[in-house]
Amino acid sequence: MVVRQTAFDLLEECPVTCSERVGAAIESLADSGGKEERGAIFTRQTVVGFILDLAGYTADRPLHMMRLLEPSFGGGDFLLPIIGRLLAAWRAVGAVGSALEALGDAIFAVELHRNTYRTTRAAVVSFLQGEGVATDAAQGLAARWMYQGDFLMAPIKGRFDFVVGNPPYVRQELIPAPLLAAYRRRYETMYDRADLYVPFIERSLNLLAEGGHLGFICADRWMKNRYGGPLRSLVAERFHLKFYVDMVDTPAFHSDVIAYPAITIISREAPGPTRIAYRPAATVP
Repeated sequence: MVVRQTAFDLLEECPVTCSERVGAAIESLADSGGKEERGAIFTRQTVVGFILDLAGYTADRPLHMMRLLEPSFGGGDFLLPIIGRLLAAWRAVGAVGSALEALGDAIFAVELHRNTYRTTRAAVVSFLQGEGVATDAAQGLAARWMYQGDFLMAPIKGRFDFVVGNPPYVRQELIPAPLLAAYRRRYETMYDRADLYVPFIERSLNLLAEGGHLGFICADRWMKNRYGGPLRSLVAERFHLKFYVDMVDTPAFHSDVIAYPAITIISREAPGPTRIAYRPAATVP
């Protein structure tokens, strides 16, 4: 029997209440206005499609029977194409049942910044309506799929077949001290001068189902610098780095904000060889 859940149902009861200082720090970041503070980076659609393809999130698969996590959905650069593929996959098998019941468990997407969450939630509802989903069902799906909060602190239930996206690129000095201390206690990869995207990768990997795939675009410095040592060990011991795509000098984003960007596809399976590509051609608007 399939148990239907809302985004809030996916959050377990926290065994220890977060301190007031940590909670206040999270709220401060949730209401921050600057893109630099939030680490907001916008990915071009050709790159999004490439990552989804490499991760195996394609409409010829039964995506409505799988689960996908987007840990920092921002303006919906990944989320809207994901929804488009999910709808196409469901319709390809006859669109059995209501959209709300059939698709409600297929996506779980998180965003910390409150205004961004609201704007993108409205965009998701509008997108679903444009795809022929009734308004009530569109609003219900957005409620089930989307959660406003701190991905690194929310105790999320279950495992996912896919984790994809563009994790926030935030330097340690921009993270309030109480929250940074909480991250360090919780994540072994929050080591030395590691930026925020590093524990995002750790948490995302640990939420993968057996055989599941992570597809991220972010800085590749964790593969080379001292601070990336714990994450490199985690990947080498428990996962398979399947693809590494060097995106330096390739227009992956709508602004030049990340040095040394790369796409990595990592699966929860026995370690094996890595396929490597450098500076792929990209035709972008």
